[in-house]
Amino acid sequence: PAGWPGVSRQDAHYLHARHALEAVLAVPADEPRCASWAPTREVLLLADASGLVQAVEPSFGSRKLFEGPAEPVHLASHEEHVAVLSADGRLEVRVPGSTPELTLDTGLTGESGLRFWRGGVAVIGELGDARVVKVYEGSREVKTMVVPPGVALGVSEAGELLQARSVAEGMRIGALGDAFPLGEATGHILRFSHGGRVLGVAEGGATLWHQGQPHTARLLDAAVAALCSDGRTLALGTRGGLVALADILAAPSSRAHPPRVAAHEAPVRAMAFANRGRWLATIGENCRLWSY
Repeated sequence: PAGWPGVSRQDAHYLHARHALEAVLAVPADEPRCASWAPTREVLLLADASGLVQAVEPSFGSRKLFEGPAEPVHLASHEEHVAVLSADGRLEVRVPGSTPELTLDTGLTGESGLRFWRGGVAVIGELGDARVVKVYEGSREVKTMVVPPGVALGVSEAGELLQARSVAEGMRIGALGDAFPLGEATGHILRFSHGGRVLGVAEGGATLWHQGQPHTARLLDAAVAALCSDGRTLALGTRGGLVALADILAAPSSRAHPPRVAAHEAPVRAMAFANRGRWLATIGENCRLWSY
């Protein structure tokens, strides 16, 4: 659309096939922090440092949704509901245009996560020296449990809560509450992705565990990663502002040197693939949309 920074007719992702990242637009947002694509629409939900949450439609522009908690670190959506978790553990769930349905202090900080499940929302984070999951049905806290260090929180296609942990013997995925080995966790920061897959980010790149086997894309100084809904297109972001795209199931030689672009002038803090279409959102000092 005319008037958006960095956009021209030649940039439209549907005009010709892309095989690498192509910058499409810079989203007008001050100090963006986290983002999530709406599950069934090509709409990016974006939260900035002040707590402002906006909806960004690549072809039509952006609109303000609501003011959430400041310094958000995770944002998730389910049907019409949007949940935001802040760095100090504040959680807010609401339908845009209405008053919050849930606002509370979870007390969880550090390496955290946020998920909708079939009964409500669940959060994971650090509480003192322990890693803790809190589960909510509506506004009621129904479960608080301590989990081993390094555990990530996910949700199955049926809406049930899952947990994952990587140890020297391999990746373990199971229902929340299953007994897991207490051995030392590997150095990966784990995140559940599409289809119950688990991504692990370490300083040297990102690993996807596929059919029980690890597949790693190499990129020094990696900070974040995201997996496309196709199950194999992987985006990686570094602390130096680089963004790379890799086929995580390709030959190891291809994954060792994925093509990259200088995307940001600050560390890449978040990435998200659209569930429909060929869009990737990256967040550094600003938020950029890419076609690929």
